[in-house]
Amino acid sequence: MSDKFFLSFIPLFVAFDVLGILPIYIKFTANLDRKKRDGQLRDSLITAFFITLLFVIVGKKIMGYLGISINDFLIAGGIVLFVIGTKDILSKRIEDSAEDDLFGVVPLGTPLLAGPAVLATSIIVTHQYGFFACILSLVLNLIVCGIVLKFSTLILKYLGRRFIEAMSKVFSLIIASIAIMFIRKGLEGF
Repeated sequence: MSDKFFLSFIPLFVAFDVLGILPIYIKFTANLDRKKRDGQLRDSLITAFFITLLFVIVGKKIMGYLGISINDFLIAGGIVLFVIGTKDILSKRIEDSAEDDLFGVVPLGTPLLAGPAVLATSIIVTHQYGFFACILSLVLNLIVCGIVLKFSTLILKYLGRRFIEAMSKVFSLIIASIAIMFIRKGLEGF
């Protein structure tokens, strides 16, 4: 069981890319008081959890209805993850500016936290390691994201923006590598 958990936790951890989200979060919440910042963070974590959970539950049923096999999804998800990872490595992250009460839901909850990488990875992890391992990994990853974002200013102060951006690029490379593994497993499934 611990192997299944570890093998499901790591791809989701990399897909969440919380260090890549960190500078964006700091930028958007810099002028908010602690109570409002905590509220936005809570909203984003709840949004990310329910969107991912819904996608894991309903996504598989929709795939079955459309005749999409898990091997098809492994290949398609791998291609999407590869494009996302490659794009993040080669370009600077786009930072949209928005200062409203829904920032915790959109864009932080989705698509920054629960974006295409997390959704595709969740479906694949559920298929390979089971629903329980995926949900446990999802919850623990969201707790990690919550802790990192809660102490964002402190982390940025000690690690520095350049280090965080460099680590984000490393995570993007890992996402691209995981994508290749998904594509390989999908092709082997045929």
